[in-house]
Amino acid sequence: MTTRYVGIGGNDANSGLTWALRKLTLNGVEDTPVAAGDTVYVGPGTYRELLTVDVSGTAGNPITYIGDYLGTNTDGIGGIVRITGSDNDQTGTRANVIVAGGARNYRTFTGFVLDIQAAGALMTANGNACTNWIVQQCIFASSGSQNCLTINSTSSSWTIQNCLFYGTNNSISFSHTSVVDNSGHLVSNCIFLSGNWGVQITRVGGITVKNCMFLSRSGLQVVTAITVGQTITVNNCLFLNENVALSGTVSGEIIENYNNFIGNATDRTNTATGANSLAYAISLDTRWFFNAIYSSQAAKLIMPFDLASYSQLLDVAGTSPSTTDLRGTAVQGAQREWGALEYDSTLKAMGGFIKTASGLPLTNIKTINGLA
Repeated sequence: MTTRYVGIGGNDANSGLTWALRKLTLNGVEDTPVAAGDTVYVGPGTYRELLTVDVSGTAGNPITYIGDYLGTNTDGIGGIVRITGSDNDQTGTRANVIVAGGARNYRTFTGFVLDIQAAGALMTANGNACTNWIVQQCIFASSGSQNCLTINSTSSSWTIQNCLFYGTNNSISFSHTSVVDNSGHLVSNCIFLSGNWGVQITRVGGITVKNCMFLSRSGLQVVTAITVGQTITVNNCLFLNENVALSGTVSGEIIENYNNFIGNATDRTNTATGANSLAYAISLDTRWFFNAIYSSQAAKLIMPFDLASYSQLLDVAGTSPSTTDLRGTAVQGAQREWGALEYDSTLKAMGGFIKTASGLPLTNIKTINGLA
């Protein structure tokens, strides 16, 4: 059980056993090789590589990769930890971002941004029967017609929790060429903003989806029938403005209850209405919007719709742009950004609202995010 480190400015010839002797690449530390029970802290920065998962952990001793957003275990500064399939932040170069190199089990990934792939899912089991993966506190941003996360073959017992998914196709795809029973997959506390289905299922039974928000084009779909008697369980979720919120191939595949459906063209197809499900208006907390607009310039906050510092849409010439953005911010840099929001490196993250349960005193979190 060894702690290892990866970060910008490292060298794959290093041992990776301290931050000062950190590896440069994710594959560099994976090929050490990592072993069951190891924890890998990945420092802030952009990693332009495909991580091939070569080693399995064991029950009680997973191999854990942690994107160190707060910088507590790496550079002491913090920032986004991004793995991208692009070499120019415009188009995809690599098919995937994280891929299983075989039947690899007991792996955990926490705190990463995964984006811009050429073909295939950002993270995928790659046709291998991978079990007991945990993917949490990650952002998936797919491009083109590809999925964010594909879990295929007879893979089982994946937990996907506390993640944000957005892109042009499906967010999560569970699939196999023949039926899989009692898969034990769990999706919880996720937000789906994808252009197609939030969760799409092909022949895989025994999946639970709970406490998620679906703002995608459509919600959850069973594409190809699962074994008779197998179910997909959906509880405590919000479905808003979907084309179809829940779609089964036959009645009884999807068991839904305690969910809220509002503004959808179709709430359910081949799905019985849960006895405790609702159709209430979803009233979202909009204080982040007004804090960003009405705070003094020194304390204005990043919005969910701001461009990233690495976006290739910064400073692209437009025509007759507005002189200020939605926040009232004047042009920063060479050009007024397209869209409603101007990129401004001085904007503050909302770290001041994070509670100490995240592992750092609140005062430290404020300092890291520039709010102290």
